[in-house]
Amino acid sequence: MKDSPQREMLQLHAAEIVLRPESVDLAGKFLDAIDESVLSEGVLVRKRIAEAELALMNKQPQLALDAVPEKMIDLSPQHKVRLLSVRAEALRATERTIKFLETLTALNRLLPNRDQKEKNSALIWKSLMTAKQKEIVSWTVENSDCDLAAWLSLAQIFKRDHKSLFVLEDEIQKWHSLFPEHVVPAHIVELVTQDRASSQVAPERIAILLPMTGRYSANAEAIFAGIATAREFEETLGPPPELVLYDTGGSAVDATELYLRAVHEGADFIIGPLQKEAVSLVVGQEQLPVPTLLLNYTNDPVPDSSMLFQFGLLPENEARQVAERAASDNFRAALALIPEGDWGDRLFKTFNTRFSELGGVVLQVERYLVKDSDYSGPIKRLLQLNQSEKRRRNLQETIKQRVKFEPYRRQDADFVFLAGLPPQARLLRPQLSYHYASDLPVYATSHIFSGNENISADQDIEGITYCDIPWILSDSPKVELLRDSFDLQLSSSESRLPRFAALGVDAYRIVPHLSRLAAYKDDHFEGMTGILSIDSNNRIFRKLSWAQFEKGRPRAFHTFAVDFPKNFPITATQDETLLLVNSACENN
Repeated sequence: MKDSPQREMLQLHAAEIVLRPESVDLAGKFLDAIDESVLSEGVLVRKRIAEAELALMNKQPQLALDAVPEKMIDLSPQHKVRLLSVRAEALRATERTIKFLETLTALNRLLPNRDQKEKNSALIWKSLMTAKQKEIVSWTVENSDCDLAAWLSLAQIFKRDHKSLFVLEDEIQKWHSLFPEHVVPAHIVELVTQDRASSQVAPERIAILLPMTGRYSANAEAIFAGIATAREFEETLGPPPELVLYDTGGSAVDATELYLRAVHEGADFIIGPLQKEAVSLVVGQEQLPVPTLLLNYTNDPVPDSSMLFQFGLLPENEARQVAERAASDNFRAALALIPEGDWGDRLFKTFNTRFSELGGVVLQVERYLVKDSDYSGPIKRLLQLNQSEKRRRNLQETIKQRVKFEPYRRQDADFVFLAGLPPQARLLRPQLSYHYASDLPVYATSHIFSGNENISADQDIEGITYCDIPWILSDSPKVELLRDSFDLQLSSSESRLPRFAALGVDAYRIVPHLSRLAAYKDDHFEGMTGILSIDSNNRIFRKLSWAQFEKGRPRAFHTFAVDFPKNFPITATQDETLLLVNSACENN
């Protein structure tokens, strides 16, 4: 048998040879047998790297980081590349993104050949593209490495909304002057401008197809007033696009004919139609001649077209988010109270599916008739109070005398999912409390609130947690200015439908960003209807905010980054952000 440290060197060499997924147990035995006390610093680093690689193969990234702590990086220069590589992989697996980026940036300085550097740089850029802009700004403030500062600054430029390519190109020039010796490959820098150029939508004439007469005229007027308000306040370098309104009335066929007419008359972008039947007919065309933002969703198969986007106030979207919110609040057992009919069934189906996916269970669902005002029947069944009353009756029959009795509701539920409109919600919440469920949390979609303040009536939905849009929940003076401007554009108070107003605002404002959002699924747009993103089928998804009713008013759980009519970066102006980045290089 060899003496130390030759024996340990042979054991380490053997471990490195068998360090493969199919022989991890054998590699672990070899490594466990090594006495670290006899190893030199360089060999110790080798052993720890092997232990870290073994931990990663066993899907234990934290053990890998424990094996190769940051202080070990400078112990052995000849193993530095391998050590940084294994630390990067472990940091990525533990979702410590900024440390992962710092490690990759350090690795970039040491990689020996061009192909390895390009692969490493591509990984840095991909990680930045999947990060949120708010995260990148916070990393920028904390960062003190000049090379990483160049990457962070370029990512900020890429993710920022730009009014034109001229503004973007000007920012790229500033970036070059701030980082003259940057380490970012030229093709990535060029990609920023090229991708924006290819995804920029800048129409000159927008046709708007809305049913300004007929059953949906109030909704249509609110949407058009929202579009007009956004056009008035949105900042542009050149003249804003011309808006041409086409009244689709109540006929789906008329909507498709007007669509073709709008194209013939020079429209290079179309917003609408609104009615579901008209949307289906437009989608059914063989080829769309211009980019189109539908104001509703279709269940029909959609041709694979980059020209078509679907956007609307989909109720199922909100029911899904109620399920996610309840699950994130650690609730696992739900009761559901929904109206009879297709609308209630759709909301419940979406809620139940998503809640089940997240590990929750709906213990019971009860349906109520919208036309009723007394909902004690479905509420008693939901809370199993009828069983409690039955036990009382059986006891009285047994002992032949009346007994003191207080009904006892079920105790196995964490919360109630309530689907309903304001008139029903204002009755259902007090009746739940009357039937011994005042302490049971209630979660709901935005439909319980009209969006127009009615403090005396809405005291009856006190304590309900619900999701809603920034247009309604934001207390920003600038958003208030928009709401006032919207009110001035309406012909009657019947059209004061705030959620449709916000839909109009966002339908106009998101147009220049549609292709970018479709190309970068992790990107988003902070709108008045929520945080907007686009899925693989070009359907726009809204992430809503959360509030709870207090003294007849909704109180938002957080403040809003969105501050239209003037867009600011998350924490600083463009110049301030670049200066923060530049200071990292000066400190270096």
